[in-house]
Amino acid sequence: MTATVIIEEHNGAGNTRTDKTSGTVRFKNADNATVDLNNPLVVPSAGARENSYEKWLRLRITNGAFTQISNLRAYSDGDLSFGQGSPSEVNVYYATAGAYRAPAVPTEVNGPPQIPEAGSPVENMTNLALRVSGDPVDMDAINTGPFTDGSPAEEIGDFLVLVMQLMPGASSGLLTAETLTFAYDEI
Repeated sequence: MTATVIIEEHNGAGNTRTDKTSGTVRFKNADNATVDLNNPLVVPSAGARENSYEKWLRLRITNGAFTQISNLRAYSDGDLSFGQGSPSEVNVYYATAGAYRAPAVPTEVNGPPQIPEAGSPVENMTNLALRVSGDPVDMDAINTGPFTDGSPAEEIGDFLVLVMQLMPGASSGLLTAETLTFAYDEI
């Protein structure tokens, strides 16, 4: 039997985990995994930016028999415009992290969002639309594989930290869904 690997969203200071495999991650002004219309992001006024709370995602093995899992990666389809027509109005940024910390709202400053990282004051996040199947995000650069334990409920790889940023030109209302793909090699 092959491994069953799920995607979990981590929230709060107590590190609550929610299975998001084949599900929806809602960017909003609240640190929770609930997919609802509460705490929406607000299109900012001219010269400002609006950032969501960080979304912390990580892979977990839930069961299965395998020799090893390696080469964890994540990527977009390269068009994260969310129906806006211009990716510069609504952007999703990412960074990777080796250890969890409670999600926060990155400072709304000029440029991409920044997150604190161990050993340095901040790390600039990168636009996720730039990471496609031919150039994916390396999801086991910090917590390196291969993963061979096979014990149920083993977390594997790095955290993918995501932030949605709205620019003043964004349209208000619900955005179209986008797909984020996680991939790995299994033997």
